[in-house]
Amino acid sequence: MALRFAAFMALWTVFYFSVPSLHLLTWTVIGLGGVGAVLFGVRRYRPHTPEAWYLLAGAMLTLVSGDTAYNLLTDVFGQVEPFPSVADAIYLATYPLAAAGVLLMVRRRSPLRDRAALIDALILTTAVTLLLWVYIITPTADKGTQSWLSSAVSIAYPLGDVMLLAVTARLATGGALRGPAVRLLLLGVVGLTGSDVAYALVRLYGTWHVGTAADLGWVVFYISWGAAGLSPSMTELTEPVARHRHGADSSRVIPLAVAALVAPTVLMIEALEQNQRDGVVIAVCSALMFLLVLLRLYLAGRQTRELDNRAHTRAMLRELKYRAYRDSLTGLGNRLRFQDRAERALARAEEFGGVAAMLLIDLDNFKEVNDTQGHKVGDELLVAAASRIAEAVRPGDLPVRLGGDEFAVLLSDGASQKAATALAERLIKVLAEPFRLSGAPVPVRASIGVATSAGGAGGTEEVLFRNADLALYAAKADGKGTWRLFDPALYDAALQRLALRTGLDRALAVGEFELHYQPIVDLQGPPRVAGFEALVRWRHPKLGLLSPGNFVPVAEETGQITPIGAWILRQATVDAAAAGFGYVAVNVSPHQFSDGGFVDSVRAALRAAGLPAHRLTVEITENVFLHEATANALIDLQRLALLGVRIAIDDFGTGYSSIGYLRDLKFDVIKADKSFVDRIADQKDHELLLRGIVHVARTMDIAVVAEGVETVGQRDLLRDMGCAYAQGFLYSPAVPLADTAGVQATIEKGDG
Repeated sequence: MALRFAAFMALWTVFYFSVPSLHLLTWTVIGLGGVGAVLFGVRRYRPHTPEAWYLLAGAMLTLVSGDTAYNLLTDVFGQVEPFPSVADAIYLATYPLAAAGVLLMVRRRSPLRDRAALIDALILTTAVTLLLWVYIITPTADKGTQSWLSSAVSIAYPLGDVMLLAVTARLATGGALRGPAVRLLLLGVVGLTGSDVAYALVRLYGTWHVGTAADLGWVVFYISWGAAGLSPSMTELTEPVARHRHGADSSRVIPLAVAALVAPTVLMIEALEQNQRDGVVIAVCSALMFLLVLLRLYLAGRQTRELDNRAHTRAMLRELKYRAYRDSLTGLGNRLRFQDRAERALARAEEFGGVAAMLLIDLDNFKEVNDTQGHKVGDELLVAAASRIAEAVRPGDLPVRLGGDEFAVLLSDGASQKAATALAERLIKVLAEPFRLSGAPVPVRASIGVATSAGGAGGTEEVLFRNADLALYAAKADGKGTWRLFDPALYDAALQRLALRTGLDRALAVGEFELHYQPIVDLQGPPRVAGFEALVRWRHPKLGLLSPGNFVPVAEETGQITPIGAWILRQATVDAAAAGFGYVAVNVSPHQFSDGGFVDSVRAALRAAGLPAHRLTVEITENVFLHEATANALIDLQRLALLGVRIAIDDFGTGYSSIGYLRDLKFDVIKADKSFVDRIADQKDHELLLRGIVHVARTMDIAVVAEGVETVGQRDLLRDMGCAYAQGFLYSPAVPLADTAGVQATIEKGDG
């Protein structure tokens, strides 16, 4: 629309210059056309501050009114170059109205003080002022042929131009020349100033006539400001703009450089003409521009320092952010990075119907590496494992170290459950290869839990992580060195474990635990019950009678096994003394050794029950020797032996150092694990292995108790190989104390 308006007004201008007889009509149309265009633009685009544009329209209206008044004086009333006149009074109202409108735009456009833009505008204005002073104001004031009123009015025009140029330059330099509207306003002011200068020069050195080329600047003023009002960018002139970085680009430097050269150029011209009448004014303007340039350089330097400080601050923030999201040891992402990415991945999966998947990785037996080879080797292992994980993942996957020996991988967007399980299988193989640390190979395996949002993770990172943790727990329960995919059954099992965990303390306080006893039978000779093994049961108010496999692992995790074990020891010794058992065997958790005071608790239990020490057998597993307090455990075992308590090693053969323990420690009993007994009747290698265990034990004067004997064939083979004792369902399951006498009588009646 602005272009169409400008084109129409250009044609009308041609008509104005072509038909002098219609100057009054055509000139009025041109002026009012600009006013109407601005008013139409305000109604159409509705700027934030329409008052500024109304002031500009008012300024144009006063100018066209002054033109109309002047044309009436010359064309209708026949006056020749009337000056000063009523037309001049109307003309001069244009400048304060226009300046007020532009200042309002400056205030709205740059609500914060922009000193650099103000200085740039003052430099340009000072240069224009000097030119007007030297070539318009001074000659007008020196002209002795006109009255003081004529001189004052003549000087008022260039002063009004200076004022309008100053505020328009401030508008342009503050918000930069962005959008056609501000360019058109600046062009209009330049046109107005040009015609005013031409008018002043003609009046100084000749006679003014309407319809000359000098009118063209005013035409440009009307058309430019009208087109500015019709431009959609007119709304931007009354809206705040971002602080412009006043750099050293040519669009700013060249005008300022030209302005700075005005004073020496004028001085040189006057020197060549040998007419240095304006030396003082030139000196003042030069000094002012010099000071303004110095101030501008100071502000530019300060802005540069501020920008440097901001750049340094941003660099520091980037570094801090990098460190905040990185693990310092391995260089992988950390938990914070994982949480941030996981939340976004879940949000995208929910929005677009995809899947978010993660793997939770734990290095098996890492603690043993730390304990046996030191933390330095442990750190080497973590760095090497992180490198393998990072190399094994797919592009776009996020590997992180969560802490300790726990890692995680968040799969990239679009990953499927199949891709997650495939990555888990690949990582199991990669991490199973021995690590060469400090020159020595270190075998380490990994357990992995896999979870996906499609597997019930909902929409939160916490639930996704929880499900992966449950899958990891299941992988470790399966024997470690493997992976498991989360399914809702694992969550149900976790809820049950939680219920058991919260109920363990109550169970001990209200007496829900009870002991059952399984007979241990002498194989070499007539059937005789040599003793009983005490096995704990939990009579849960809702779940019924629970075997140790249901709650002992939970008690081990929480440390509640220590008070429960102490109760078992006290109750078993009391029952053994009351029932007259040959001996009673009690299982002892590694936690009971590590917590300290175990030997004293055994001594106190025997004293309270009145049971001789040799009638108590303490059954331990190899895990006792894998604990941090291994040295203390060995001392406690020696103290128990001195006390007279018999020591049995349980689940013999399932560890990796049992033979060494037999050599270094004095055990009274070996309990051959059920896994060796199950197939001795149908698999020769199982039989030969068990025969070897029995032979070694007899050589070292250690009795062997075979666990899990369920058939007559197993019993006969065990008897034939020289095994001393057996226990299992062939004889009896574990029974309450009240039934032990009947079970013993039944066994000892006959041969089995």
